[in-house]
Amino acid sequence: MPKKILMQTTIPTTEDDWSIARFSKLGALLREARDGAGNPLYDVTMRDRGPPGQPDPVLSTIDTSDFDQLWLFAVDVGDGLTSDDCAAIGRFRRSGRGLLVTRDHMDLGSSLCTLGGVGEAHYFHTRNQDPDVAKRRRDEVRQFHGAGGVSGRGG
Repeated sequence: MPKKILMQTTIPTTEDDWSIARFSKLGALLREARDGAGNPLYDVTMRDRGPPGQPDPVLSTIDTSDFDQLWLFAVDVGDGLTSDDCAAIGRFRRSGRGLLVTRDHMDLGSSLCTLGGVGEAHYFHTRNQDPDVAKRRRDEVRQFHGAGGVSGRGG
């Protein structure tokens, strides 16, 4: 029986942003994986969150779903998860099912701060700041070199 994975972002579908479409190759790779007998290893569902400001129809009920794993791509700027979403994800996790959470730099994905037990592991620039003040600095330094050339960390 294939493992059921939900791959979801914390933003609604937005053209030219970190929508779930950016992770389509990962989804395809998982869908193509087979066991020795040729059976699929994973049943992958990929989606972006519903409209912000209200519980996501899938995340807010994930604990009652048949998903085995949630792969959450936190790409919002602080409003990607509601309290209902967080409560259901917490129950999902406590039931023994898998949770993979990833985010990017600066404050991208900072709604994770509201995800009990998980958010505390992530430091952001404006929320849940690193207790080591020396580490509270811009994490994307770019140097511009004429004609649009960019170099340096993050560039």
